[in-house]
Amino acid sequence: MTQRDWYRVLSRLNLNQVLTFLVVAEEKSFRSAALRMHLSPSAVSVQIQQLERVLGVLLFHRTTRSVVPTRDGMALAEVAQRISAELADITTQLRDEAQLQKGLVTVVAMPTFAYMLLPQLMCRFAELYPNVEIRLLDFDSPRALEMLQQGDADLAVLARTRDLKAFEFIHLFEDELVVIIPADSNMFEGRQEVSTEEVAREQLLLSPSGTQTRALVDQIFARAQCQPRVRQECQRPQTLLALVEHGLGIAILPRTAVVDINLSRVRIASLDSKPMREVGIVYPRNMSLSPAAQSFKDFLSHAKPQLANDKPLSL
Repeated sequence: MTQRDWYRVLSRLNLNQVLTFLVVAEEKSFRSAALRMHLSPSAVSVQIQQLERVLGVLLFHRTTRSVVPTRDGMALAEVAQRISAELADITTQLRDEAQLQKGLVTVVAMPTFAYMLLPQLMCRFAELYPNVEIRLLDFDSPRALEMLQQGDADLAVLARTRDLKAFEFIHLFEDELVVIIPADSNMFEGRQEVSTEEVAREQLLLSPSGTQTRALVDQIFARAQCQPRVRQECQRPQTLLALVEHGLGIAILPRTAVVDINLSRVRIASLDSKPMREVGIVYPRNMSLSPAAQSFKDFLSHAKPQLANDKPLSL
């Protein structure tokens, strides 16, 4: 049967008539079915007659004492019971999701945000909606956008870039890029702000080329018209911080990467240009969000975490 054929056949059926048929088949009585469905016996009889006319077969053997499904009626009942059970299940599931009684939201975030920002917010959201599961994934920005496009994630928490034309972006906070210096080094001692030119002359520990953070760092040096001395490249901020702690160089990282770290082994200084990246919620522009995803998006957008100088995120 082609798609056009099944639509032509099924478009003539009335779901209420099929459900009435199932109740009559179970009760084996028009009167009992009418009581169960809060209808009159004549209304039940009319619905069965209408269904029989559409199908072109008799569905019941009618006697003064009982109503028994015919062979055609038994065949219809077998299929209709299975389909109605599946419809009932999906209807219940969709209603529960609409009322946030259940649901799954997949959120992908850059590792810094996945580590620093989202776990606390997920805990707060779980207090409001304990039956909605938040699945957190940590990937870089290109992979996160790819997952959004493919439908493998509902939302992302990323820094704004130029390649977000197909996505909506909701601002959350500004994230400053800062210089991380070994605590026992005399470099920039006693200073809270340093120039880009000074930093470029030191041994630098940076994120790899091709990452979003590195692109921002390269822009900083390009504007200052200076060439940085890159000693080491590492993907994870935690690795770069460990290298700084052991005196192998200095790093430039977003402030979110150093919130709550042990400041006894490193010092933080601002760059004179105060470079910032804008962090926000990203989701596909032309795709509808599920009720659970919409709720978590609204929750994140109202949380509005702020990043103040030398202070942890206020959530």
